[in-house]
Amino acid sequence: MAIALALVTSGCGTAKPSSLPATASPPTGSSTPSGSSTPSGSGLPVQPTLVPTPAGSLPAFACGREVVQSGSVPIAYLRGLEAANGDIAGLIVFTFERSGNVAATPDVTVRPVSPPFTRDPSGLPLAVEGSHFLQVVLQGGTALDADFQPTFEGPFDIALEGGPIVEMKRAGDFEAVSTFIVGLDGPPCARILPPDGTSRVVIQVQTE
Repeated sequence: MAIALALVTSGCGTAKPSSLPATASPPTGSSTPSGSSTPSGSGLPVQPTLVPTPAGSLPAFACGREVVQSGSVPIAYLRGLEAANGDIAGLIVFTFERSGNVAATPDVTVRPVSPPFTRDPSGLPLAVEGSHFLQVVLQGGTALDADFQPTFEGPFDIALEGGPIVEMKRAGDFEAVSTFIVGLDGPPCARILPPDGTSRVVIQVQTE
């Protein structure tokens, strides 16, 4: 059984369904997200799609503290963004362009944060719905290529029904560092799933 996710594909704010192959069954205790998500401002529901689940043992959820994972390349170019809520947990998936034969992923940090939030580098206010929040930092992860042309045009803001994820917004993409604020419906617990040989970063979120 594959994990079902809501896919946000590239294309000037229009969400389109797509299917990705499932490579492994979810480990015991993992969730099966259901339902659809609506990117903020698009007004269009996104149909669930299939995303591979990494095999092997999973790390424990970290509650109230940051989690990190090292990347495989200095710069990873964003190609897709996915998010969904399930019965047990929410999932966020960043997909990057492969670097030759290498699965390209940036360094990732997920940490609890508190408002107010601002956009990088403008410093303008950023409002995100939720009672508790996580910041996702992609060090070396960017949606702009070396010529400052977009590799992914979003949408980057996603509003979901249910929980734990209420809303996710991009706070910035500056000097090859992308940041996102994730609004949740309770105190956050998060883990980054182990690399699975694809150019994806998969973050799983629960609330206490």
